[in-house]
Amino acid sequence: MMLGRPKKLGNHFLTYYKNWSNLEAGFDWPLEGTTRLPTGAEEGDTPPDAREAQVTRQAHRHNDKKDRIMNSKKVLASAISAIALATVPLSAHAWPEQTVTIIVPYAPGGIADIAARTVAEAMTPVWGQEVIVDNRTGGAGFVAATAVARSTPDGHTLFVADMGVNVINPYLFDDIPYDPASDFRPITMISDTPLVLAAYSGAPFDTTEEYIAYAEANPGDISFASAGIGSLNHIVPEWINYETGIDTVHIPYRGGAPAATAVASGEAEVGVLALSSVGPFVDSDDIKLLGVARQERVESHPDLPTLIEGGVPNVAAGQWAGLFAPSGVSDEIIEKIYEDVAAYLATEEAQSAFADRGAIVSPMTSDEFSQMLDELREQFSTIIEAAGISAD
Repeated sequence: MMLGRPKKLGNHFLTYYKNWSNLEAGFDWPLEGTTRLPTGAEEGDTPPDAREAQVTRQAHRHNDKKDRIMNSKKVLASAISAIALATVPLSAHAWPEQTVTIIVPYAPGGIADIAARTVAEAMTPVWGQEVIVDNRTGGAGFVAATAVARSTPDGHTLFVADMGVNVINPYLFDDIPYDPASDFRPITMISDTPLVLAAYSGAPFDTTEEYIAYAEANPGDISFASAGIGSLNHIVPEWINYETGIDTVHIPYRGGAPAATAVASGEAEVGVLALSSVGPFVDSDDIKLLGVARQERVESHPDLPTLIEGGVPNVAAGQWAGLFAPSGVSDEIIEKIYEDVAAYLATEEAQSAFADRGAIVSPMTSDEFSQMLDELREQFSTIIEAAGISAD
C-alpha cells in the first residue's frame, strides 16, 4: 500500500491513500466460490487443495485490504467534517469567547475615549468577558484604523471612532492605509456632542441670521477659530460659507480648548465648537451662542435655534462617537452587539453619564448608521473640495 505525502488541512495534517485502485491490482475476479488462480499461475503448478487454500487466503487478504480502505475513507471523511465544523464562523450564541478589545484612535479623555470606556464598563458583565479599551494614537487615526481593519473579524476587536476617521480622512489625504466604507461595519452611534456656532460676546451680531447678514456686508472681515486644519471645527464653518455664500477667514489652533479660548478673548469672532467646551465661557458671558448644528434643538438648550432655522440650509453635524467592527464580522454578532449596547444606552444611567459630559445618547441601527455615514461622506467630499482643504 502506498501512502501519499501528509497534506495540511486547516491546522491538521492528513495522510491520504494514494490511488485506491492500485490496492486492487493483481487480483482476478471473481475470487470467492471459484478455483481460478491468481494471475500468472498455470494449471498443474499447485495441487487443487492447495490452490483452493491459496485462493481463499488471497480472498481474505483482499477483503482485509478492502475493509482497511473503507475504514480509512471513513476516517478521512470524519477528519474533514471535524475541520469544516471548526472553521464555521463564530455564532452570536457563542460570542464572546475571550476578552473584547475596543480600539480608540485618540488619547484618553476625549469624546471617543469616554464613549468607549463607558460602553466597556457596561458590557463587561453583560458579555461575561472583560472588555478593555486600547488607545492607539497617531497618524490622524491611521494607526488605530489600520489595526482594526487587519484584525480577525470575529467580533473580539471593535472600534470606537468619530467623523474624522470615518468620514473626513479620505478627502483630506491623497493616500490612506484603510477604506472606512469597506473596512468597517457600523454597529451603532453611541453619543453625539452638539456643535454650536459660538461668537465673542462683543461681536456685532446675536443670531445666526444677523451673523450671515454681517458677513455678507463685510466679506473677509470675520475670522473663525478651529481645532486645526481638516478638523470638524474647520469644515463646518466652511460648510456654512458654502451654503450661504459668505466669506470668512480660518484661524487654526491646536485643539478645541485653545479655539474656544480664542473666541472667548475676541481673538477670533466666531467658532463652531463643542457645546461642552464653550459652556464655561457662556456662563462667564465671554461667549454667546447663535445656533446649534443639528436637525433639531438640544433638550438642554431649548431656546437655542438650529442653524437650519437660522437660514443655513443642510448644515447638521456633531462630534459623535460610533461603534464599529472590522468588515467580515457576521450579521448575528453585529446584531447582538447592537442590541446589548442599545439596551444599555436606553437606561437613565447611560443618559445621565453622557449628559454630564455634554453629550447626547444617540443609538442607531447598523443600517441607519450606514445611511448617515454615506450621506455625510457625500456632503463632506463636496465641502472639502470646494474649500480646497488638504492635510497633505
